[in-house]
This record gives sequence, C-alpha cells and structure tokens, in this order.
Amino acid sequence: MKMKRTKRFLTLFIALITVLNSSALVSIQSSAHASSLNIGYDVCEASEVSDSINEAWYVLNSDTYSTHYSDNETTIKYYFSDTSIDGQYTWETDVSSAVANDIKNAYANSMKKWNNVYFYIYNSSGNVEKKKLINIVEGTQADHNITIYPTSDTSYYGLTYPTGEYENVDTNNSTGVSHRHYSNWIMQVYVHYYYVHDSVTSTDVNCVRARNGAHEFGHVLGLYDVDSCCNANTTTNHHHELLMGYGSPLSNRSPNITYKDIAGVAITRGFHTDNDHKWLNCDIQSDGTYKLICSICNGVKYVSSLSGYSYNEYLACDNNHSLSSGNMMAVASYGTKDYYKCKYCRYVAPFSSIVSQNYTITYTDTTHTYTNNVQGLNYSFQEAHSMTSNGCYTCGYGHTHSYGAYVYSNNRLHIRYCVCGSGETQAHYVKQSDIIDNRYVTCLGCNTLLDLNEDMANIDPNSVSRVTINGSYILSNGIIVLVDADVDAYINGTLQFYDINSVPEVE
Repeated sequence: MKMKRTKRFLTLFIALITVLNSSALVSIQSSAHASSLNIGYDVCEASEVSDSINEAWYVLNSDTYSTHYSDNETTIKYYFSDTSIDGQYTWETDVSSAVANDIKNAYANSMKKWNNVYFYIYNSSGNVEKKKLINIVEGTQADHNITIYPTSDTSYYGLTYPTGEYENVDTNNSTGVSHRHYSNWIMQVYVHYYYVHDSVTSTDVNCVRARNGAHEFGHVLGLYDVDSCCNANTTTNHHHELLMGYGSPLSNRSPNITYKDIAGVAITRGFHTDNDHKWLNCDIQSDGTYKLICSICNGVKYVSSLSGYSYNEYLACDNNHSLSSGNMMAVASYGTKDYYKCKYCRYVAPFSSIVSQNYTITYTDTTHTYTNNVQGLNYSFQEAHSMTSNGCYTCGYGHTHSYGAYVYSNNRLHIRYCVCGSGETQAHYVKQSDIIDNRYVTCLGCNTLLDLNEDMANIDPNSVSRVTINGSYILSNGIIVLVDADVDAYINGTLQFYDINSVPEVE
C-alpha cells in the first residue's frame, strides 16, 4: 500500500481550493483579521541558531489569501451523507453496517478533539484569557456546515475543501494577504483505510481512525499540510510531530493536536495578532538586519533596527526546559491539561509531556478565578459564572457532570469529557464473542479497533485475578473482556468482579 501520493494530492487540492501554489515556499506571509501580522516563516530547515527546531510549525496560506471557516462563527455542524458525491458508493459497500458505524463514530470523535482545545492570551495584568477554538456538533440533513461523504478512492486518506459562496476579508496591509471565509465544507473519507483487510494493518487503521478526522478538520480551521509546502523529496521523519504534518511510517504521524497546530489556528481564529507578539532577539544577521522570533506563534521578522521593539534575548533559557526553571509558560490546554513552551526559545513540550492543571478556585457573586499552582506554570484566569439551574457548569459550583462520548486515550484507556472540562478515564472493554481469529476486536466504549497481538500481547492467562460469575475477566493490563451476558450489567455499572479464588458459587 502506497502511504503517500503528494503530487496527486497537491493537484486535487489546487483544483478544488485554488489556494496552494506548486512552488516551494521561501517565506510564507500570514495575516490575521485584526491586524497585518506581518511575519514570515523560513523553509523547512533546522534553525541557524543551533536549537535544531524547525521554524515551520504550520502553514496558513500561500500567495494572496487564506481559506478557512469564519472566525466569527463559534460552532460548526457536521452531517454524514449516505452515499458518495456521485451516488455510487456507500459506507456499507465494502463493510458491514456495524463496521461502517464504527468508522463514522471514529471520524467524528477524531474531529471533536478540537472541542477540547483552548488558546491562552495573557492580558496586561498577566492573567490568562482562555479562548475556545471551536465547538463541533452533529447536525442534521437540513442544518449542517460540513457534509462528510464516503468514497472508494484509495489515493490518499482524506480530502477537505470549501464549497459555495465565501466572504472575502481584505486586510489592506503590506503583505497583500486576505482571508476567504467559507460557511460550507466537504469532506471525503477513504473507507479503504478505516478497516483491517489485505495490506491495511490494525496499526494503520488505528492511526487513521484516531488522526484523520482531526487532521482534515485542521484544514477547515485554515491549516494546510506542512510537508506539502516544504518541497520535501521524502516524508520520512518529516514533520511527523505535527497533526498537520506527515512522516513515514504512518504509525509515526501524530494523532494529537499539538501546540504548533494550535498556534496556527489561533491566528486564523483572530486570537493572535501583531499586538500579541512576544519577541525574542536572535541578534544581528549577516545582512545587517536583526532576526526576531515571536515566542507565542513562532513568527519570524527581520528588522533593520531594534528601536521601538520590546524583546528578550533568544536562548536566554540556556536550554533549561524543566517546569521548575521558571522559563516555561502555559500557552494552551487540551481537556484538563496544559501545553507549555519556553519563553526564550522555540521549544514546545511534546504532547506526552503536557501537564495536569492544578487549580484552586475562588468566587465572587458573579465570577470565579482559577489559579494554576503547578510549579513553573503559575497563572490565573477569571470568568463570569456560566449559571444554569444546576449552578455554574464551568467552575463546577453546584454542577452535575454531563459527559460526552469516550474517545481513545492510549492502548489501555479511553477518556470522555464534560462541558466543564472535567475528564473521566475508563479501561477498554471488549466482547469475548467479537474476537475474530483471536486477533482483532473493537472496544465497545470508544469504537477503537484493538489488535490483540499488540494491545493484549504477552499476557499470561494465569495472571488474570479478577473475574465475574459468568466468566468475564480483567487482563493484567486493565482491559476488560466480557461475555455477552455481562455486557449490559457492565455498561450500567452493576457488574461485580471477584477475586478469582473467591468467586461465589451459582445456585
């Protein structure tokens, strides 16, 4: 199976969106709506200042305009079409109805990862203003913004493009960049890569199901494929750390929304403008200019004089990126965790290192203040209460949690979130009767396809210590295997597990 067909992807993307230029980008100019955001990005090469971090974090636009969903709209609705655009292919043409539903659920849950993301803006008082990027909900046939079609094409994993009329937002600035806001979008899901068959492995399927919905929705928010714009001859280990990057093999591609992706969306959503840059001075260059880097958005600017600029010295951190160093700042959040990056260089902590928030909460009659006291990430934000009949659902005062669907977290757990941001994890659970050839099975909680040889491998049956009267059991890695008779009781929270040596006898 050919994992990457860059030339064909670019050809179709240009034809459909008319926004990508086939030439390499030497300096990509980007523009927000409130100001010119007159900054650029270098080609995809390591930095000249020895931190070995690529300067190209994201790509917003090429040539003269950036295409994305309007930053004035806070909610977007999706709808799954029963057939392909030409009406010749359905979700169930190649798979069963159950697998088709698993595919659609996985795609929707992947898109909805963006629901849990906030971008942080530090105001003049040093307090954080949290900006929710987007709210993604399921719509109806009569009321939706994104139509998601199945397709039998195997050229690539997904395709997203706008349709209908657009609003042109002209920034009237020296960069000449404007924004085109589309309210309606089309997504095509290449079903071939969403289920195990032929040369499509469970590893590939899990990666595609976890990643592609979020990746394709990144295009709706104004992000382009970074590697398509870097004129790279190979995608091997190339920007695999980004949701909007590629990288080979497929399993190396990030299924997560990283801060580098969020920084680009913060610009297209209007949350980061020229007024928000925090400059780092990389010193004088060979041509006599000074190179400045924004520590928030990674934008690069060359100036002839430092007069009028406030800045810190680049690499003043001395590569010390521990939370206790005081060099780190919280820049965004995903669910109940904070992304953090260095104040003095381009270092961004990897997704696996984002830290759990540790808030204390104080109240007034109308507002609540959260203070995060994680060492090295101290900040506060204040909000008005979001009052309902059950109290404030944002801060939790008098609030009853209302959780959404579970989404994949790791090979042992899935997680679900409440609208207040609270997360709840649970072990994967599967039906014994669903195990086919003792290899593949779908988690009933998050619809992720588990590979028993990988996720349940090397588990000694004799190590099972917790069982039910009917014979369900918990593996040593926490995954729960249920017999059919126990499924409803487990979902209802009434199933009782016993020590294997103390199982009551059934009368």
